[in-house]
Amino acid sequence: MEPVHLHGMDDTSIHLCIPPERAAELCDRGWAEPHQYADHGSEIMVYGPRDEFEWEFVVGLISESVGWATERNAEESHH
Repeated sequence: MEPVHLHGMDDTSIHLCIPPERAAELCDRGWAEPHQYADHGSEIMVYGPRDEFEWEFVVGLISESVGWATERNAEESHH
C-alpha cells in the first residue's frame, strides 16, 4: 500500500490512504474529497495547505496515513 503522494508543485494536493471512517470524516468536514479511483473508501485527495495551520494539519494527516499503512503492512506480513 502506498500511503501518500504529492500531486506536483503547481497542484499541491495530496493523495492519502487512511482508515475509511477517518476518510469519511475529512470529506464531511471539507478537508478532502474521495479520490476518483477510491475502491475501499480509504483513498482521498486532500487539498494543498494555504497557511501554517493547514500545513500542520496536513502533515498530521500524512503521519496518520503512514502509521495506518505501517500497521496494515505489519499485520499482513504476520498472516
